[in-house]
Amino acid sequence: MASQDIPDPIKDFTGYQGSLFKSLLAATAAANSIPTEEWGFYRSLDRQFAKDLDQAGASALSIGNVLLQQCATDCGLMVKNFGDVDDVVERYGAAIDVCDGLLEKADHCLDEISGKFKQEDFKQDNPEVTQIATKDKLEYKFLHANNVVRPQMKFKDTVNNSGLVPFERKIKYKPHALVPLDSIVTDDDKSLPHPYEYEISHIEYPKTMFTVAEPEMYKPFDTTPLNWVDTEEGLLDMMKRLEGHEEIAVDLEHHNYRSYQGFTCLMQLSTRDDDFVIDTLQLRDKLWMLNEYFANPEIVKVLHGADSDIIWLQRDFGLYIVNLFDTYFPTKILDFPHHSLAYLLKTYCSFDADKKYQLADWRIRPLPEEMLNYARSDTHFLLYIYDRLRNELLEKSTSEDGNLVRICLQRSNEVALQKYEKDVYDAESGLGPGGWKNMLTKWKYTMNPQQLSVFKALHHWRDHTARDEDESCRYVLPNHMLMALVERMPVDSSGVIGCCNPCPTLVRMNAQTIGYTIQQAKMNALMAGKEDSVMEEVVPAKTETTTITSNNGSVTTTMKVQQVRRKVPDIDPSLFDLKKVKKMRTETAEKLEKKESTLFGSCLY
Repeated sequence: MASQDIPDPIKDFTGYQGSLFKSLLAATAAANSIPTEEWGFYRSLDRQFAKDLDQAGASALSIGNVLLQQCATDCGLMVKNFGDVDDVVERYGAAIDVCDGLLEKADHCLDEISGKFKQEDFKQDNPEVTQIATKDKLEYKFLHANNVVRPQMKFKDTVNNSGLVPFERKIKYKPHALVPLDSIVTDDDKSLPHPYEYEISHIEYPKTMFTVAEPEMYKPFDTTPLNWVDTEEGLLDMMKRLEGHEEIAVDLEHHNYRSYQGFTCLMQLSTRDDDFVIDTLQLRDKLWMLNEYFANPEIVKVLHGADSDIIWLQRDFGLYIVNLFDTYFPTKILDFPHHSLAYLLKTYCSFDADKKYQLADWRIRPLPEEMLNYARSDTHFLLYIYDRLRNELLEKSTSEDGNLVRICLQRSNEVALQKYEKDVYDAESGLGPGGWKNMLTKWKYTMNPQQLSVFKALHHWRDHTARDEDESCRYVLPNHMLMALVERMPVDSSGVIGCCNPCPTLVRMNAQTIGYTIQQAKMNALMAGKEDSVMEEVVPAKTETTTITSNNGSVTTTMKVQQVRRKVPDIDPSLFDLKKVKKMRTETAEKLEKKESTLFGSCLY
């Protein structure tokens, strides 16, 4: 088929697919037109035919090797090139393994895109799924939903999990700036400085924050309007309704099981009059507009335990908080017996927080009413709690300027000044929150050198795969399964799958890669062991003095010389005593020497 007759796959994929299959059928029919056993006969009849046949075979083999290597790389396998027909016959199983790996990956991707999973697959792929039952009634079925299409596939900002590329801050417009955004730069390769560092450090608080006032009672939970915000128009309407408010309460719901860095699924925001629940999955690229209020020093932003929230706000939306009041710190300053939000809700509002949805999958849409009520309860009462805590801090302050409130605000500022940076994986030292050394310390698992090498290699593979697939490490390979692989060290795909029950999807897809990784790690440990048998011994440095005399006088140079001596295995020095060796040989010969011959008797002597 002429190249001009081949449809463009981008414009007409169906037509291109049909022409491809047609070409394959024609090629297969042509190849089968001559029986294999008669090739030799036809080759002998026509030398040019034999030459063309050899050339076509070499070309097909070359193309096959290129495709095989490319696909093997995608599957994480190492396959040797096929040099001739014997290689193809003997090692065709390697090509089958590569094809199986590609088909498994394709099947997984199609399931992810379509959101269609079989129940049995779901049980295998999500071993952490649990159920919550209360009073013999199932309140909510699954903490991790099996039919949710991954939201990050629709994010307009591409997810980049590479530790080699610094985090690129998302803020492009800086309201309430005392220092222009374009003037905040850095000379190194790390992420840019905190854009509101100066504003937070030099904030002038409203005077009302240091005046005792009557707490404003929250409105009844059931009669307060609940506003679901999932469109840009709804967001703009919400922002208009925020105008004039001096305090707002904020909380976030986060998901990190099916994502490497994690992402925010929900934002709860409450004023004295309204509760807003924002679908941050839909409005992820629009929420930067909230900096108009979040960065306003005249508006108090009330959060509880805001360490993670501050990081998530800037990582996902480019949002920064100026004038943060974290209600966690008053519980410490006032020496409360407990410091959780649930304790504050119970103490000040007589509200029992229902925490059974705390670990629920917040990617679910539409959200069940129970989960919506749980989410809004975290901010609905928070401004009243803020009033009560601030009054108590002022009443117990030892100075007129409310020193306890200022201590609380200072600690809150330290939280607000946190800056998000990606975790960098250090394969050598294993340091860092996601490093292998941290896990090794916690598990306290006794390992021999080979197992330790396998542990490091698998831990590194897991981190690399999680970054590449944008999954959490515990989804890719749970810790207990990693340790099972370390203990047994299987080198084939069936052994790998047998160690993981139920076997996670990415382990099943990459079972051959994992087996090869284990095999290489074991080999590296053996080679390292052999090298350790011949080590270098460092001799303490000795001082040498050199004097150089010239026409202008003498110059004395003193230096320390470090000597390195090869340490070899202990060898018996007697093996090199030639006299002793000669004596041993003579004694051995005398023992073996015969005085008489079986055939000739003693006539030889």
